[in-house]
Amino acid sequence: MRKKIIYIDEDARYGGPQHRMILVAKNLKKFFDITFLISNDGNKIFKKKLKENKLYFKEIKITRLTKDFNTLLNYIVFFIPELVSLLIYLNKVKPDIVQVNSTPHFKALIAASILKIPTIWVLEDSNLPLIIKLIFKILNKIFRPNLLVTSNIVRDYYLNKKKFSNNLRKIYAPVSLKVFNPQKYKIKKFNIKKIDILMIANLTKIKGIEVFLKIVEIAPKNFYFTLCGGYTQNQKKYAKTLMLKFKKFNQKKLNYIGHQDNISNIISKCDFLICTSLSEAGPMTSMEGICMKKPLITNKVGIVNDLFKNYKKFMVVENNNPTKFINNIKKLSLVPKLRKKIIKKSHEIAVKEFSLEKISKQYQNYYNFIIKN
Repeated sequence: MRKKIIYIDEDARYGGPQHRMILVAKNLKKFFDITFLISNDGNKIFKKKLKENKLYFKEIKITRLTKDFNTLLNYIVFFIPELVSLLIYLNKVKPDIVQVNSTPHFKALIAASILKIPTIWVLEDSNLPLIIKLIFKILNKIFRPNLLVTSNIVRDYYLNKKKFSNNLRKIYAPVSLKVFNPQKYKIKKFNIKKIDILMIANLTKIKGIEVFLKIVEIAPKNFYFTLCGGYTQNQKKYAKTLMLKFKKFNQKKLNYIGHQDNISNIISKCDFLICTSLSEAGPMTSMEGICMKKPLITNKVGIVNDLFKNYKKFMVVENNNPTKFINNIKKLSLVPKLRKKIIKKSHEIAVKEFSLEKISKQYQNYYNFIIKN
């Protein structure tokens, strides 16, 4: 009899965590019955992607944890009723595993744990408010779920470099090498007279957009920037303030293209990929860029320190310093041999570590281990 796995996502947005689990679920649905349990306030893009990939999902009334006052108030007021709804649904379906797809999804974790359903709690952030970290510590101590982190930096943030074990695993986010395959595209030939720099990020404060704009402001005239990313209804106010700032730049200097589906094609047209995020486990778009043989310059987040230690002085910018972003891009632009070496070596590592087939197999093995034990 096929085992049932439920992915619970209390967040209405569509981003890296949702994309990651869609990729994995699509690969594993031939082995398991997988259901996505999502907020009925869910982003249309998330639902669209689930339908495109023929993944079963059910919507439920559930309020996400956020700093927005009205939403936070609803979160508190409806906490118990929504927890009860989760308990009723899970008790009816009786899954073999519940996977809680982000740290602040406390209702899902509590409901599954009360019903004594084997639970995997996926930890992805490394810069959440201290209250979230405190609640994590309390719930982890009470319920002892299986923990899954997507990079060492996340483990260190929550668990102080605790050793990996059966109930603490690290599985990176996957990249579809069939999609992010540089041989499928006419890769832009590098021209130092026009250096195209791409950042892929939703318009939220955690993505460090203000730092990105500072980089654009101080960049040399031959640097041209593209920003790709959308925003949800809850992010609309902040997005509007950013739009006003975008208008201060010539569109050729900074081109904001909003949310896009064909990310691999967009990456193929850039010379450098940058990431100014304040907190990331991956991020997936950076790894996708490396798989497309693009050099990455990133703030000290995610998995670069895990895997690219030999090249991190060229790839990693401490403290999100805009000047150092510019200097690193200049250095790699002016030294083609070094740039090509970093592209070649980082691509080899990425293809080996992030392939969708490898990551899916790791999830499959982990699920089977938990079910058997």
